[in-house]
Amino acid sequence: MKKRCFSSGMGGASLVILAVTTLLVLSPAGCGSNGENDAVTSGGDEAITITDDGGREVAIPTRVDKVFCTSPVGTYLVYTLAPDKLAGWNIKPSKLEQAYIPEEYRPVVGLGGWFGKNTTGNVEEIIKAAPDLVLSVGDIDESAISDADRIQNLLNIPVVLVESTLATTGDCYRFIGGLLGEEERAEQLAEYSDRVIAKAQRLATQIPEGDRVTVYYAEGAKGLYTDPEGSSHTEVFTLVGARNVAEVALDDAFEGYGMSPVSLEQVIAWDPQYVFVASDPEGEMNVYDHITTGGDWDTIEAVKNGHVYQIPHGPFDWLDRPYSIARMLGIQWVGDLLYQEQWDIDIRETTKEFYRLFYHYELSDAQFEELTEHALATDSPE
Repeated sequence: MKKRCFSSGMGGASLVILAVTTLLVLSPAGCGSNGENDAVTSGGDEAITITDDGGREVAIPTRVDKVFCTSPVGTYLVYTLAPDKLAGWNIKPSKLEQAYIPEEYRPVVGLGGWFGKNTTGNVEEIIKAAPDLVLSVGDIDESAISDADRIQNLLNIPVVLVESTLATTGDCYRFIGGLLGEEERAEQLAEYSDRVIAKAQRLATQIPEGDRVTVYYAEGAKGLYTDPEGSSHTEVFTLVGARNVAEVALDDAFEGYGMSPVSLEQVIAWDPQYVFVASDPEGEMNVYDHITTGGDWDTIEAVKNGHVYQIPHGPFDWLDRPYSIARMLGIQWVGDLLYQEQWDIDIRETTKEFYRLFYHYELSDAQFEELTEHALATDSPE
């Protein structure tokens, strides 16, 4: 038998595939968390049985031509990996977002999904789209496992749980690439992701604690919602070595979706050196203008020094909501803003390269300017 190994790094989960005369193994170093193969597989030409990252045994097709994801986290990743295999978006891209998506991928319909608050997939339309496989990508707990079983029963389509964190993005690509038969493309994107994560971690360790810049993440209609250190929504700041000033508890009101309310007095007392404003792709809230010109925030160091930046969005958000593979670009953008001497990158060329590699899209100079209108240092040559 011919053996090919792919590293998944997905929390000890393993995938062992037996199909005709070929044995494929997807697991950390080819074995489970206890050093032993922990997935027993059986199958033939039409189906194989795997153990996913939730410990569930799932029978999946040996060939996957169409895939649907339960949330944008997985959908955006599959779009970058194999857009022709995407059965549908969860939410149809807005007009602004479509401007950064090649025309052949824009008409893909929005099918809903199981994410956010009270979001439900359009079961009938998902079944009509006929995906061979459904992926649930993200954090895995008992609730995620229960949801995967329920969705699988609803759709009568196999659902595979894939654990994914910012630091293991590369491994997530390799795991899903193996499932979809896109190993070469997956490795290309995984290597890029691994390099970005490794650079951020290396540079962050070189920053003395006293030299770490302070940041505040402004969310909501007035910028007075935020997420503290430890939130999945602020991982990028932590990774590049910034110190999040928000001393608030993680808000469980939205089942872990974040956005804790704060007062302007608290933000003034925290006095962050940098403020990052949540993206406003529809131009409805104008929080950036309120913070920079409204007068209420004028005593804050970030405002006084012109260090208020709006997070770019298009087609996906560079930092958050929903967080996606675009964070690989966001890491470099934030790192270069906060620690320019250490990062020393050409953000224009870095952005163009990222869009070309991940989004299948040639970004024009005019589009770069539009994306980064309030996202670059005032003394930046861009």
